[in-house]
Amino acid sequence: MEEQLGVKEDKVAKIAADQHGLVTWEQALGAGIHRRSIDNCLARCRWQPVHEGVYRIAGAPRTWEQDLLAACLAVGGQVAVSHRAAATLAGILPTQFCGVELTVVYARNPAPRDVVVHRLRDLTDRWIVEQDGIPVTSVARTLVDLGAVAPFGVVARALDRAVGRKLVTLAEVRRALGAVARKGRRGVGTMRTLLDERGVGADPAGVLEARMAALLRAHGLPPADSEYEVCDERGQFLGRVDFAYPEIKLAVEVDGYESHVALDAFRRDRARQNDLVEAGWTVLRFVWRDVDRLHPVVANRIARTHARLLGSVRHT
Repeated sequence: MEEQLGVKEDKVAKIAADQHGLVTWEQALGAGIHRRSIDNCLARCRWQPVHEGVYRIAGAPRTWEQDLLAACLAVGGQVAVSHRAAATLAGILPTQFCGVELTVVYARNPAPRDVVVHRLRDLTDRWIVEQDGIPVTSVARTLVDLGAVAPFGVVARALDRAVGRKLVTLAEVRRALGAVARKGRRGVGTMRTLLDERGVGADPAGVLEARMAALLRAHGLPPADSEYEVCDERGQFLGRVDFAYPEIKLAVEVDGYESHVALDAFRRDRARQNDLVEAGWTVLRFVWRDVDRLHPVVANRIARTHARLLGSVRHT
């Protein structure tokens, strides 16, 4: 009898190994563990209750990912980690969210303690992916949902990070928005505004430039010409810059997450910059992190340089 119980517990251990150290009541019964044996495991602290019907195998480390999956297992049915928790899992939320946030379909699904539960009937298999064994909303769906619980600026940065890292395209987010948008649905207006600002089909570089354009507007800086082609006095093409103030020969470049990584691209970029400087241009270069997190610093640098160059032009 003990040998049979050992075999059954091995089955449970294998289940838990694929579930961040977790097993449910139903899974244990399915592995052949008797109810009395489950009670015995709990009494001897070999299993530790996490939620009703969800247990952590003793010795399994406690992690945030385990908390997420435990809540999903407790809720059951059509469920996925969503909103801020899903954005944190994807690495696109500016500030990590350490709580547990889920979306479920039906009102009768339980709401485990210390868990934020959203009840949305439009959660279907189309929007659920698996990440490290955890059901989570797709990046496109996560971004749409995020607008319901996060400030506009946070959602904007999450969108730009997701596109900049090529986790999703603007077109995919637009399709997700169109699929779930309905009157009264929270978050829809935020994402619609952001997509309209950026334009569908823009590539990651275009998204980064849109972010810089928004930065200039937010700080009262004059608009700059985007994708400006710089030529020397003889009309010879020197290069194309992200933003330019041609009247004062000021160029502003924005490097994305994955641009200018290869050595050849890096060399070409620097050679072009040297040509611009030789032609009398001032070049300011910012990485996406600067634009995304240090808006005042970037804006102040551009403003100071713009004022200095404009003053020099006026005195010549």
